[in-house]
Amino acid sequence: MAGEPRRVVVAIAALIGVLGSGLLRGVMIGAIISLLQILRHASQPHVAVLGCIPGTRRFSDLERHADNQPIPGVMVFRPEASLVYFNIDGVCDRIRERICTAPATTRLVVLDLSASPQVDLQSADTLGLLADELTAAGIHVQAVETHASVRDMLRSQGLEARLGGINRFHSVAEIVDSVPASHAEPGPILTG
Repeated sequence: MAGEPRRVVVAIAALIGVLGSGLLRGVMIGAIISLLQILRHASQPHVAVLGCIPGTRRFSDLERHADNQPIPGVMVFRPEASLVYFNIDGVCDRIRERICTAPATTRLVVLDLSASPQVDLQSADTLGLLADELTAAGIHVQAVETHASVRDMLRSQGLEARLGGINRFHSVAEIVDSVPASHAEPGPILTG
């Protein structure tokens, strides 16, 4: 389990703190270390690259499920945390890196924001810059499955057109289905 080593570190630090400095200071040391670990984890969220689950129209993490099928010419990313000023640059860097190392030419990037319940002002602006960068490289960007507050923030920053039209209706599968089989050019992407 990924959380076990973190718990062990906190427990050992708290125990040493209690033995060396007393009960109150030991508990405070454990609490501070726990908070630092939470902030470190929040600043480096996992950005899943999604593939189609065989026999379905559902998508999940390719790293965790090797039998998932990538879509040629399409990369689907799902940041698995709220997007805030201290983690957005890392999220965008991971997206750029994965696009650069993709085995095929990417024509469409789908941002599945279903696991991002909040986006702050800085993150919205940074997503807009990423969309501009990708569009200039000939890659269409489409945001899907956004929460209401995220849609409101992105719209208030004028990002609706830059992110392919932000609404609550389109799913990853619908956007992927709208890409022509040839993948030579991104076809008409659903908007609305």
